[in-house]
Amino acid sequence: MKKNIPFQMDRGNAASSTWYLPDGAIARLGKGNVMDMVLSPDGILLAIGSYLGLWWYDVPNRSLLTLWEAGKTITTVAFSACGEWVATGSWGAPIKIWDVKSGNCLAELARDKSGYATDIVFSSDRKRLVVGGSTKHFNPEKRLYCSVEVWQLPENLQDCTVAARPEREAIYVGTNPLAFSPDNRLIAFASPDGIPEPFHTNGYPVIDGRWILASNRVVVYEMATGQHLVTLDGLNDVSSISFSPSGKFLAACDWKGTTHVWEVAEKPSPETHSWNLHKVYQELRDNGSHSISYTPENRLLTTVCAYRDNTFSVHDLENSETLYKHPKETGYYHSDFSKGVRLAFESEYNVHIWAAGENRPISLEHTMGVFPQSLQFLSDGKTLLSKSGYSGIFSWDVTHPDHLPHIFKPLGMKPDSDEWGEHYFSLDVSPEGKHFVTSGDESNIRLWELGYDAPLVTFPLQDEPCTAAFSPTANLLACRDETNRIHIWDITTEDIYDTYIGGEAYDAPYLTFSPDGAFLVSTPFQFYDVSQRKTVDQFSSDDGFDFLAFSPNRLQIWCDFSNDTIDLWDFQQDAEILSLPKPECWQEKDINAFAVSACGQYLACSPYTWTNEESVCVWDIHKGSEPIVTFKLTESLRCLAFSPDNVLLAGASSTGTILLWDLKPFINSS
Repeated sequence: MKKNIPFQMDRGNAASSTWYLPDGAIARLGKGNVMDMVLSPDGILLAIGSYLGLWWYDVPNRSLLTLWEAGKTITTVAFSACGEWVATGSWGAPIKIWDVKSGNCLAELARDKSGYATDIVFSSDRKRLVVGGSTKHFNPEKRLYCSVEVWQLPENLQDCTVAARPEREAIYVGTNPLAFSPDNRLIAFASPDGIPEPFHTNGYPVIDGRWILASNRVVVYEMATGQHLVTLDGLNDVSSISFSPSGKFLAACDWKGTTHVWEVAEKPSPETHSWNLHKVYQELRDNGSHSISYTPENRLLTTVCAYRDNTFSVHDLENSETLYKHPKETGYYHSDFSKGVRLAFESEYNVHIWAAGENRPISLEHTMGVFPQSLQFLSDGKTLLSKSGYSGIFSWDVTHPDHLPHIFKPLGMKPDSDEWGEHYFSLDVSPEGKHFVTSGDESNIRLWELGYDAPLVTFPLQDEPCTAAFSPTANLLACRDETNRIHIWDITTEDIYDTYIGGEAYDAPYLTFSPDGAFLVSTPFQFYDVSQRKTVDQFSSDDGFDFLAFSPNRLQIWCDFSNDTIDLWDFQQDAEILSLPKPECWQEKDINAFAVSACGQYLACSPYTWTNEESVCVWDIHKGSEPIVTFKLTESLRCLAFSPDNVLLAGASSTGTILLWDLKPFINSS
């Protein structure tokens, strides 16, 4: 393979933040949540499957090359043995085989739409492709699609003729991980425990199951005959399978970190019943995720993503030796361990590629994909903050959308624990323009000033918090715990200000102060008068109110009152004072993302349709009931935010990225 590959989609000098944009958007922050990554056999190319498509990198030159399948979620990626082909899987879509040099799609392997591919493996002779997958995929009957498919690949696949199309050779009940023996005679894969006899839909086995199958055994089949040869037990949810290059051993690792190695029978057959257990490498006490691979010299290595210290490391199991440990925190992200020679793994800002024998990895800039739960501009209009659960607070420069963000995550993973650690609940701004972050774990709630590495105050809890908010005008911190109890603390005195019982939250619970701090609203539309220290019984979710946001006027709220309108309701008048009809295509749909400008004149919102036909509308409430602009989308939005001057609209996308729209032409013309 040549180093400089003539990719079909040449992006030239265009910034990657503009490569794939929906209607009217000017930039995209981030490259989407990563689903899979794989290195080419020679280590020159790195392909990253994401919610946004398939990203390609030139590893030696540390450069981004292009984006394939833009707008499609790529769940799994695999190179052929020589690297000339690459296969991709996606949700409810065919497996595609591509010619790497030309970018041409050589074949599409149709699959049942009830599931998606979770693993793909080429045989080393390029004659077969094996696909594993399992998911219920919103199946109301709670049945689990679970299959391992074997496809025969013609030698002249690149002719793209009818005669050269792949044919499905066999299908088994099983799931990933998958592995071929070096001579391609055997295929091994994980098998779910205690499954009933499967029935078939469109030729695919479907079984009664749970969201996550415990696959505690490995089954081995002979490719030529399709015969089941052996079942290997004793594992605790199989995470990785590898044959030794010599073909003498089969190793399997489980999620506990225990690795079993069996001797492969010289003449495998169903009559041998079992294979001899050669060795067991006991659990590595880090409670992380593990992946094993044999080196070309038949050394068995394992990679460990440790939950306790949030690091990646490579270990030689036979010699109990640590070959490499990444010096910085990486997080629980995707990795690829190619033939025990190269390791690719993702951190918050980069993808790192480490080669055996090297002291330092090659690093490529690739921001971790996250799903922001709130967005907020700073007063300069250039800095956009996004909050994302356990991932922290991301600070983006919207004037340079290709630059990496700064991440505020002072505690990281919880030391000496299997827990994810701090959850970042809210991002609030004071009248002085200071930003405060609320975070918590199973036993504490904390308030931080953005940028400082020590919390301002910490309060103990009896029950785990699920959401929190800081008052914009007073030194009050509110927290809702998993028992629906709402606690309010005075952070100056560190005393409890009040405690009361909130309503039952069936969806994601919210907790929000009014702009002047006079009211606190919580799921399901329960109002609390802060100065009176009592709940307000005037409103109830039983009345059909679905709270969206406070208006700048504390006595007015925006709510999703009916299937047809978005309404502004006045507390004092106890009446609707403005009603905006929803676009016709939004009828009967809930509002998913909503934002009001700081001046209160503009609002933006987007519904949740569960389709690729999404949209976001912007209204000027002084100019009538029709939106001043509607942007079409093929992805849903989780939240929205206006810049202080109303020129920019930011939307957090379901792809794990943030979209930016320029509103200046529409505001001026309205």
